[in-house]
Amino acid sequence: MDLATLYEALGVPEEAGPAELLFAARRQHYTLPYLVLSAVARHGVEMSDAARAELDRARRRARRYESVLAEVSAQVAVRPVKGPLLARYYPDGLLRPQGDLDLLVDNERDLWRVVRLLMEDEPLYLGVSMLGTPTRHLVVTMTWTPEDSLLDPEIRVEVATAALVGDYRGVPIRPALPDDALVANLLALGEERFQRPFHARDAIDVHVLGQAQPQPSTAQLVAAVEEYRLAPEVRELLAFTAERLSPGALTALGEALQAPAARELSRRTAHPVSVGPTRQVPAALADGSPVYGMPLRRVAGRSGWEGVRTHLFGDDALLLTPVGDYLLVTDEVVGQERYDAALRELESDRIAEETP
Repeated sequence: MDLATLYEALGVPEEAGPAELLFAARRQHYTLPYLVLSAVARHGVEMSDAARAELDRARRRARRYESVLAEVSAQVAVRPVKGPLLARYYPDGLLRPQGDLDLLVDNERDLWRVVRLLMEDEPLYLGVSMLGTPTRHLVVTMTWTPEDSLLDPEIRVEVATAALVGDYRGVPIRPALPDDALVANLLALGEERFQRPFHARDAIDVHVLGQAQPQPSTAQLVAAVEEYRLAPEVRELLAFTAERLSPGALTALGEALQAPAARELSRRTAHPVSVGPTRQVPAALADGSPVYGMPLRRVAGRSGWEGVRTHLFGDDALLLTPVGDYLLVTDEVVGQERYDAALRELESDRIAEETP
């Protein structure tokens, strides 16, 4: 992959030059400029001090994520999702665009071990989401100020007990990913379609995966995509890529997924995900969609906690965790009266400090 590939992926004529390519990258995704700047530097194009400074910050950002992964992996069994795994397929010198670091753990105990390790670096934000019915899964989001808070996106790490969360309707949560890194990356890229439309970074990632060796057979890929209920999304991803770049060895997969994609869409209509109240959460807060924790306070000293508790009061619920307490909500806006009631409940004698 070189500059010509990026011109093609971003729909910019080569004669327009690297400045227009960088402008197009900024329009399409906030991390794409990292890749373009690294490709420009690798190609020997003259760069301004400002451009080099941006690239240097991006490289330090990537090294910070690598350092976090190495530190956490040394103490807890974690698996990165996408970012660092995809970066390994990129040619030397090219900086794979990475907005955050996604870490997968096997259970809640390990999740809180990771969170406690990361809290030593004093995150600005610490959020918790609860997913799934009837089996509970948790996602913890932590953010830090970037090197340049005016120009760069926040540093963000997400730790989860589920790899792929589905669409909360017809595609269930799938907690684990396949061992094969290429297959796992392809599935994770397809899963993104449940959150947003595909964009140029996805096409570039697929292009890079399509050039990798060795490649699983088409039959193996089809089996994995079907097992993970992602045939429509992966087929759409491959078609999206083919409009911009060659999917390489993955080209045959798109055609092979035509019938599986039709079967999967039919299955989703006939067999939607069974939903109901998440364990210990009022039905009003659990219709199969995520339940978010609105931060009320951080807590230190719950060293014996390895899980969470939910505390019901009225029509609401508090989520008590090893590192903080939250009001469980489904809406983006919470009224002052409801927030104040949650704080009063949190301070009441009804909240017992017990290990879950």
